[in-house]
Amino acid sequence: MTSRLPAALLGLYVVFVVYGSLFPFHFEYDPDALDRVLHPSPRRVSRTDVVANVLLGAPIGALMTWSGVAGRAAAVRVVSVALVAVVLGSAVELGQAFVPGRVSSRLDVVAQVIGSLVGLLVAHRVLARSQGPLWPRLAIPRSRRPLLVGLLALAAVLAADALYPFVVTLDVSTVWDNVKSGQWRPFATLARDFWPDVLVEKLLAYAVLAAVARALLLDARPPGAAGLLAWAGATGFAVLLEGAKPLIEGRAPNVDGVGLAALGALVGVTAGPALARAPAVRAHPHAWLVGAAVALLAYEELTPFTWIASAAALPERMARVEWVPFAAYYGANLQSALFDFGKKIVLGAAVGAAMRYASPRPRLALVLVVAALLEAAQILQPVHTPSTTDVLTLYFGALVGSYLVDRGAT
Repeated sequence: MTSRLPAALLGLYVVFVVYGSLFPFHFEYDPDALDRVLHPSPRRVSRTDVVANVLLGAPIGALMTWSGVAGRAAAVRVVSVALVAVVLGSAVELGQAFVPGRVSSRLDVVAQVIGSLVGLLVAHRVLARSQGPLWPRLAIPRSRRPLLVGLLALAAVLAADALYPFVVTLDVSTVWDNVKSGQWRPFATLARDFWPDVLVEKLLAYAVLAAVARALLLDARPPGAAGLLAWAGATGFAVLLEGAKPLIEGRAPNVDGVGLAALGALVGVTAGPALARAPAVRAHPHAWLVGAAVALLAYEELTPFTWIASAAALPERMARVEWVPFAAYYGANLQSALFDFGKKIVLGAAVGAAMRYASPRPRLALVLVVAALLEAAQILQPVHTPSTTDVLTLYFGALVGSYLVDRGAT
């Protein structure tokens, strides 16, 4: 019998390995490619490559064992994991032979098989010592399910922001170059970037993440333990995202990402509960929730708050308004367009979810009014392009957010 979560993780990891190994999927037929794989020319063995492929194979063995896909008997697990590692590794290496710039190696397959078997042994030991299920099912009260939806949505947004443009690479030299170009001096981000954006998109985001996690954990933990676990989870999530950045082409780890996340999470588990207990907030909690969502939307729409110098620039600004919905997406970079579309959906969804949480029948048409006013204000900003597309996208996002809260509460 297989377990759904580790089986799903196994599938996602296999997709990740294939995607990272064969991206950008520009294959070129080479009649000598197969011969080079079967009879490679002697080359210097890179210890870094060997270690990287061992680590790459370890999750295969661990997830196959945890999910039950590899079977129950020890001998069956070893054979199953080794066979899958050989087939997957060989298929990837063969595919790389037809990707310009990639070098195939049978040694990489051997290293991945060894890593898979190591992962199998580790998972086998952990499962043998565990007294209960490794991933227990969380019983979340119906009233708190919208919090879980919000937590998962915020985590997805933070992951998307950290890993954009999602160009995964498993090339060791590229990963190492990304690591070397990382920012390891603390607080350099505040001196280089627009610091209010840094505080809102890092510190505030992780404060909310930790506060919501703490609220969910209060059902099973004392307040102190819930706060500590929420802080550790949010900080660990930031460490995971920064650690994944070297695997994305053009991205580099930033120590400030972890520092600001840890500080924000600390604020979330300490100041967050104190703020929720304030008399003004307790008297009108739903109004504060909707106000915070609208304030975040307004901030993201108008930052960095630069304005035209005089009314003489208005005709030119009016000429730049995109009146035809979605016209700007034609011919645009697909990843950039999807990222911008997703960001607007999330901002609108936050407002719609807050309004639905405040009222069983939210007046979502007000989101159209707010979005239109914000886009109109962008006419006075030289760094923004007013667009009817954004108005419609924000409204659609509000519908999605309201629907998700409905589904989570039922």
